[in-house]
Amino acid sequence: MPKVVDFEKQRKEILFKCFDLFAQKGYANVTTRQLCQEIGVSTGALYHYFPSKKALFEQLVDEISHQDTLLLKEAVGETLEERIKALGQLLIQHEAHFIKQAIIWINFYQHNDAQEIQANPTFQQVDDRYQRSMSALLGIQEPKIARFIWTLINGVLIEQVGNEDLSFVEQIDLLTQMLIAYFEKNKSLIS
Repeated sequence: MPKVVDFEKQRKEILFKCFDLFAQKGYANVTTRQLCQEIGVSTGALYHYFPSKKALFEQLVDEISHQDTLLLKEAVGETLEERIKALGQLLIQHEAHFIKQAIIWINFYQHNDAQEIQANPTFQQVDDRYQRSMSALLGIQEPKIARFIWTLINGVLIEQVGNEDLSFVEQIDLLTQMLIAYFEKNKSLIS
């Protein structure tokens, strides 16, 4: 009797193994063959799930953004200030995950054409997903502001890469204070 494999479960397991590997070694520094060796799958099995390393990366980014969206829904509070503080705590609790994500993106951007990345429908969809999640979490009516907040968060994360003297907790605390002060002055931006 043939072995029954849960396709979706196996695909996600491969993606999450690749997430750690790309964060550790860099997307551009790992060949498909090395990727297979490191995560313990055959080349044929990898190509069964992903037609190319780039397709794997696109699906990884998409899957991680889905997981992050679920995570962001956990940041709850009655008031905007409580939701901003909950967002800060969530970022602090999952610091390693978000920093790995920043490392992966930095490496990917360094070794790929920026215009191609910006035109990629998967990456556009992922970017929109983060913006919508931030809008929903904070009740922000203006999508540009929600996107800007996510950009600020990414800036804090990028600053952490290779900078052990900078406290992530302090940076997130400053960011939450800034957001609270900004929205206190601009209450009309909140629904």
